[in-house]
Amino acid sequence: MSRKSSTETTAGAAGDLSHRRRSLFTVAWASFLAASVTTMVFFAFVDPSPIVAILAPTALVPDRTTLYSVGFLFFWCSCAVAAGLTAWLLTPPDA
Repeated sequence: MSRKSSTETTAGAAGDLSHRRRSLFTVAWASFLAASVTTMVFFAFVDPSPIVAILAPTALVPDRTTLYSVGFLFFWCSCAVAAGLTAWLLTPPDA
């Protein structure tokens, strides 16, 4: 009984992914990283406190953390659409 090294195990696991699944994970990871940076830069200049003060009577947004989360989700979805379109355009047509 031989033990596989971690390199062999990782290479075997990566080889099991289809091209479509690998593209999906690549798009998700790239868009996550882009959304993280975009969120940090955006909220470095925009303070969500006035928005929370306006929405406080309606109880739609309980605190600033919720707006940070909604902002990150918005940026992640936007970046995922852009990365997905790029991956789709780079995929060669089937002959």
